[in-house]
Amino acid sequence: MNATPENGNGGPDPEQVPEQAPEPSVATTLSVEASAAPLLAQAGPGDDGPNSGEGGEWELLLQKLREWLNQGQLQSFWAQASKPVTLLAALVGVLLVLRIYGALLGAIESLPLVPGLLELAGVVWMVRYGVPKLLRSSEREQLLGGLSKRWKSFRGQG
Repeated sequence: MNATPENGNGGPDPEQVPEQAPEPSVATTLSVEASAAPLLAQAGPGDDGPNSGEGGEWELLLQKLREWLNQGQLQSFWAQASKPVTLLAALVGVLLVLRIYGALLGAIESLPLVPGLLELAGVVWMVRYGVPKLLRSSEREQLLGGLSKRWKSFRGQG
């Protein structure tokens, strides 16, 4: 037997067939044409064209940027900021050197026995060369005089 109820004609009963929702249709089709003109050469905010309408902030920004570049403001800004830029570049360079130096020391420290051997070499050097110069008063005065002379020449006073 058939599971669908039938009316007298052999077809399904119209009262019991659920209605199907209509399929959605495309309301409009949007087509965008490619522009061969570069972005900076497109129409400004006051011109009638494809960019006129709501918004226009991008065009306004580009216009102000073009005016700023044409007035030579970039050169005066660079002249004012050259010293801070140089200091910033020097700071970045020092930080880079310190990072490389730290990585090199870390690599040496990770090798087995090397840190202990370097520490031993430092102790041997101190005992061999440093202690005899510090024991005698004449050698000590000569060493301290040489260090103070180097310090003054380093500071530009001697």
